[in-house]
Amino acid sequence: MKRIVLLFVCVLVACLVGHAQGVKFESGTWNEILAKAKAENKTIFVDVYTVWCGPCKHVSETVFPQEKVGEIYNSRFINFKMDAESPAGEEFVKTYPVIGYPTFFFIDGNGKVIHTIVGAKDADGFISEAKMITMYARHGGIDNMMAAIKNGTAGKELLHDYYTSANDRNKPEALNLYLKALPTEELIDENNKLIREISLYDKELMTRLVNEIVKASNDGRFSDGKYDEDFAFSTVFLTQRHIAKFLDRSIEEGNEEWFNELLELKEKFANYGGRFHDGGQLLDGDLRIVRGRGSFFATPEYNKLCYWAKNRVNEEEFKNALVSYMDKLISETPVDSLMEEDRNEILGMLKEEGLEKGRLYASHVLDVGNVTAHNIIVWTDYFWKLSPSDKKTKELCSKWINYAFNVNRFNMRVAFPAADLLVRIGNTKDAKIILEKAIASQKELKNNDPEVYKNLGLKLRDINNGKL
Repeated sequence: MKRIVLLFVCVLVACLVGHAQGVKFESGTWNEILAKAKAENKTIFVDVYTVWCGPCKHVSETVFPQEKVGEIYNSRFINFKMDAESPAGEEFVKTYPVIGYPTFFFIDGNGKVIHTIVGAKDADGFISEAKMITMYARHGGIDNMMAAIKNGTAGKELLHDYYTSANDRNKPEALNLYLKALPTEELIDENNKLIREISLYDKELMTRLVNEIVKASNDGRFSDGKYDEDFAFSTVFLTQRHIAKFLDRSIEEGNEEWFNELLELKEKFANYGGRFHDGGQLLDGDLRIVRGRGSFFATPEYNKLCYWAKNRVNEEEFKNALVSYMDKLISETPVDSLMEEDRNEILGMLKEEGLEKGRLYASHVLDVGNVTAHNIIVWTDYFWKLSPSDKKTKELCSKWINYAFNVNRFNMRVAFPAADLLVRIGNTKDAKIILEKAIASQKELKNNDPEVYKNLGLKLRDINNGKL
């Protein structure tokens, strides 16, 4: 009886081991393997190794025995091992040269190399490579696949496969190609999560996105409030953020062609009829620009000033535009009303919610003007460098710098560059006033951080001592 039980256990273990096997490697000559691959219309996976190679042993002992690797490779490929230093291996590497060990080849039944891997991978890495080879085969081979992509005849299924299999370097372009292949309803569908992944500027894709969004916002479907809201957050806002991102990049890199194209795209939203639009005007406004998305919601004049100042171009146009822009901004948004409005809101929150919660809830107010104030200082600095150092220019620049600070005197980060620039143009009096106001404003906020007062105090001391 014991022998029967033992025999049953052995058979069971053998069955389990046989079922849960790793990669099964075929025996025979290379010509026999080629003939089998051709007859079965399969790809050959070849492990080219040497007996002294550590990574070769690691893969052979820890990766290939894994069931999940065997499940993929045994069903899709004819697997074959080749010792590169054996007589057969020496002949093999004459036809299929290697530059390091281990090297893995995927070869078709005609002996053509489809793909090569140099170096060890883990189990998931080998599985990923197998899926990619299968994808190539599904589309008639890598050459046919890439030719279809290059000549523009690839369908969305092929382009989707190309995107999912692309490496990090090629993935942004592959994503754009796939998105452009989608029919309109799929492209702007609220469930198309790939829109958020766009990272490479493509004029054709972005133009189509904007045109279709504007068209959809005016075709009656927005009468459904939930559709309007879902569409706005899933598609519209993401597209606007991409335009902002690419605008910022075009400014940073001095790409005037992209910059002008993106301004045109931004202006197309003037005809948008859904959310994130208010009476024909894009939300936010120049003083409330938010870093990372704000350039989309800024006026064209604002963006042009950023581009010209950053890239030191169009000097006369920049100077004339800045004077007009600042005159209009200051007259339409008096700093006194801004200061009083923000002061009441911030202090009200501090009083109602307590110090910590109040600051948290008032953070959107405390950050008002942060981006734009710094930009005004940058623009003013550039304007000062381009202009005569006379009394009129000094007064004009001082006016703009003081405005930049007083847009939100509670934001102490503006005080330092504002004071530095005022000193540089010879207005130490206003520089001292700004730092004194900054210190008083932090006290009004009940800011107990000693570093804040120390840094502001040191800057004020240096100005008083004529050390800047």
